[in-house]
Amino acid sequence: MNRFEQNEIRENLSEAGCTESEVTQIIECIACNDLKGANEKITACRKKHLDSLHESQKCIDRLDYLSFHLNR
Repeated sequence: MNRFEQNEIRENLSEAGCTESEVTQIIECIACNDLKGANEKITACRKKHLDSLHESQKCIDRLDYLSFHLNR
């Protein structure tokens, strides 16, 4: 992996919301050709964000429920 690719991957992971520690671990896995390890770490980051999304959706659903009942 050349420097350009590493910077591109780092930027993409950062913009995706991965922490600096997660980004560094993923980059290190890729540099060592441990693509399985990199994918596992990416999957863990994705799960963390998906769990957060589901929690946000629950909050929105509760607010919608209250709003619906107040406006009846």
